[in-house]
Amino acid sequence: MKAQSLTLCTVALALAITSAAVGQNANPPAEARGAASRAAKTRLEHGRMLQGRGDMEGAIEDYRNAARLQPELYEPHFYLGAALEAIGEVDGAIAEDREAVRLRDDLPEPHENLGAALADNGDLDGAISEFRTVIHLQPDNADAHLKLGYALRAHGDVDSAIAEYRTALRLAPKFAQAHNNLALALKAEGDLKGAIVEYREAERLQPDAASIHYNLGVALKANGDLDGAITEYREAIRLQPALSQAHNNLGTVLREKGSLGAAIAEYREAVRLKPDNALAHYNLGVALEKRGDSRGALDEYREASRLDPKDPDYRSNVDRVFWKLNQ
Repeated sequence: MKAQSLTLCTVALALAITSAAVGQNANPPAEARGAASRAAKTRLEHGRMLQGRGDMEGAIEDYRNAARLQPELYEPHFYLGAALEAIGEVDGAIAEDREAVRLRDDLPEPHENLGAALADNGDLDGAISEFRTVIHLQPDNADAHLKLGYALRAHGDVDSAIAEYRTALRLAPKFAQAHNNLALALKAEGDLKGAIVEYREAERLQPDAASIHYNLGVALKANGDLDGAITEYREAIRLQPALSQAHNNLGTVLREKGSLGAAIAEYREAVRLKPDNALAHYNLGVALEKRGDSRGALDEYREASRLDPKDPDYRSNVDRVFWKLNQ
């Protein structure tokens, strides 16, 4: 009987302690809330430091801890979303960005991050909506106009994209990426001269960007300026030697200029850098066949067809050269 009474007393005491603890957790004193807030901000700052050093795993852990400590703060969700997107976890990034937007719908930055994540995930309508919200909250945000332009162009609305790029440039005339993206849109609309003007301005503002030199080379080639295209492709390769497509395109221009040996060397480098580049294999085949190496050409046509079996030109060249060698 004494043992039973002792057990009942122990249970009662445990329940009393539990009830007190629940009461304290449900309504923590100001001192506890302040300690949690300070701890969350410390985790947040530490996470940003780790992210700056490239330690994304450590940064993400810190951001998650900060969000647990202070779930009503938007910043941990904001930075966690950006970090998750940086490592390719787009669904997780979208969830965190949405929470940051829920907590601070009045700030442009959470909307901008959410728009970028939605665009990466293929939700262009959602991205466009978020970027428009950013612009509504912050009309002079040139970067938001650039991102809206990108989403609109991907959605097929090139005219509206051009308008957004021009607005971005009105707000930030030295915005190299906006000049580059405007050039891409103008080229898509058939305005090669306008595109070349914009690429050259982008190149002037950011001369060490291999992609801009590459894009300018494509536009110059399309406009018939082969020497100019060669110069730009070579500069792109100097800045980024592993850019397979630049080697491929340089090979094509050199082939058109009659420099067959130099063209073959560029095509070989293109396929070495990117063995699954079907077009480079095909172009190498064309160049080898033109030089009289039909067997080498057949090998390249076969590889191109293996990599891209849906392309009829690759398959027809395999059949044609095979027949020529075996007739």
